[in-house]
Amino acid sequence: MLVFALVVLYLVARWVRSKTVTEDDPTEQVRYLIGSSNAGAAEHLGAKDGLTVNRYYFRQTDVATGPPDPTDFYDELFVDLSDPDSEQTWQNSMHVATPRALDRVMQEEKWDSVIGTELLIVRRYDFEVILHAAVEHLQEIYEARVQIVGKGPPSEPIG
Repeated sequence: MLVFALVVLYLVARWVRSKTVTEDDPTEQVRYLIGSSNAGAAEHLGAKDGLTVNRYYFRQTDVATGPPDPTDFYDELFVDLSDPDSEQTWQNSMHVATPRALDRVMQEEKWDSVIGTELLIVRRYDFEVILHAAVEHLQEIYEARVQIVGKGPPSEPIG
């Protein structure tokens, strides 16, 4: 059932994205969840030795303890990357949510729809699953191997 709901959400998001959105329209209810901070992707495509994850953390949630309810989770994940070949460093971010939390946030914000180019939906908070999915996504973006060399979050959540 969850897979069906995710497919429907994806198809609706694609349809909404294809519509022309004008800022003059006061009835427009589309909300963009995230403006990607994945700057500089073109410079790092096909890095010879791959890319490294130096640090990862959520804006508000402690990675180790997670949320009080793993089925109701929504936060922004930050991943600090570097390219050993060029010695450049940068940060990517993506929103991570469970279906339950996404529905809750949409109700709280009175959003009728959401478009998120960097939105990872998981069944429940499981940081190993989240980190694995994020690394796979980064490998697709940069067309390079991504390996984790750094450890988790700073001592305190940010924000």
